[in-house]
Amino acid sequence: MATSLPALHTSPQAAKPGWCGLFILTGDLTAVSAAMTLAVSVRYLLNGDYDLLTYAKLAPVLFMFAAVYAIHGLYPGITFSPVRELRQLTISTTLVFVMITALLFLFKEGDQYSRAALVGAWFLALFMVPLTRSWLRAVLSKQAWWGYPVVVFGGCDSAYRIVEGLRRQPQLGLMPIAVFDDRPQDHQIGAELPILGGFEAAAGYARLHGFTRALIAIPDLGSEELAEMLDLHSESFARVYIFPEMPGLSSMGIEPRELCNRVSLELRRNLLLPRCQLAKGLMDGSLGVIVGLLLGPFLFLIALLIRLESPGPALFRHKRIGHHGKEFYVWKFRSMYQNGDQILQEHFKQHPEDLREWELNHKLRCDPRVTPLGRILRKSSLDELPQIWNVLRGEMSLVGPRPIVQAEVPRYGKSFGMYCRVIPGLTGLWQVSGRSETNYQQRVDLDTYYVRNWSPWFDIYLLARTCSVVLKGQGAY
Repeated sequence: MATSLPALHTSPQAAKPGWCGLFILTGDLTAVSAAMTLAVSVRYLLNGDYDLLTYAKLAPVLFMFAAVYAIHGLYPGITFSPVRELRQLTISTTLVFVMITALLFLFKEGDQYSRAALVGAWFLALFMVPLTRSWLRAVLSKQAWWGYPVVVFGGCDSAYRIVEGLRRQPQLGLMPIAVFDDRPQDHQIGAELPILGGFEAAAGYARLHGFTRALIAIPDLGSEELAEMLDLHSESFARVYIFPEMPGLSSMGIEPRELCNRVSLELRRNLLLPRCQLAKGLMDGSLGVIVGLLLGPFLFLIALLIRLESPGPALFRHKRIGHHGKEFYVWKFRSMYQNGDQILQEHFKQHPEDLREWELNHKLRCDPRVTPLGRILRKSSLDELPQIWNVLRGEMSLVGPRPIVQAEVPRYGKSFGMYCRVIPGLTGLWQVSGRSETNYQQRVDLDTYYVRNWSPWFDIYLLARTCSVVLKGQGAY
């Protein structure tokens, strides 16, 4: 029966997950080695009184990094959410450097090594290891052998959205190759992903091709039916991913628990905890001061250029809705001409087709009100930098939903209450997910997702993603 199944467009045998782990491991060790070498070299150039060859004795500790990373499940380095991986890497890297310090103390060799060099190496490794992993995934995910082939149980709209998500994010390492569905008339996934039969056919197909991962996305599947399906394929699939219908939630805010011999999901609302709010406030305040001091001269230069380009002030303020629905003024660099409203109305008279775009998103891809310098500021997001002042005043956070105006409240609908629970941010999930290339409903969904799943690691991840998006100018106009 299995030999009569339709041919696949992608061969499962092409995937080589072992290679994925090997490349990720090599990247980790290279990044750690580079971090330690750079830190030691910089310390030596700053009048370090030690022999550089002494640090060659620390080469074996690289295996400690590999072992601790492996214990924390960081290999083969795929099927990890970026936020969870960032948390695990930070904890694991810090643990290894603590172990190195403890060993040097126990063997009474601490005097031979620079404390500043070790601290610098730890700090650099926290950045370089995740960046190396991200770069490797971007390169390697284009290869045919990357990741794991996975079959999909179910072909409804829910499965379609999941498959499309996996295709947009090949770095995750799950490559859908076929569908099994007892109700093929409900199939929505598309002709490029063939239906190879009903649920029972999957076992023979798995034995024939030798893959071991499956994805179940059937919203109306009862608990008894799910248990029967898992039992039926218990010898065929070593890893099964079950997608319950819980829109807007992620594993970052959910922890599985066993209660009364049954599976339960513990949902944590981190932003309601005082200690989490305090941690977020401290991070905003400290980073806000650092960024403000470093960028002060640069901000002054931008303000001067704006004044030279067109009449009017360099800054302008706009009333927005903040935490608990309270209104406040957001500060930005002026990127438009002073008579912007008049220019816009004249533009609509000449180009009525643009009025529809304006009504949908309150944005225009080619806005006639924007000055030449303003386009550069908007493309690079530099026009938002004065909001550092709002962060220091506690009116905004570094990360959070973008502050909205009163006219946008109806668009949020029932989600407006969720928006008001948090302090609006200078950057957020919407900004790193396409910004102006997404529609407004997607923006609302992204803001709601952030509030439901907030964690300090999520903020750190979004700040890192923001740097990449700003440098590439993605989604801004």
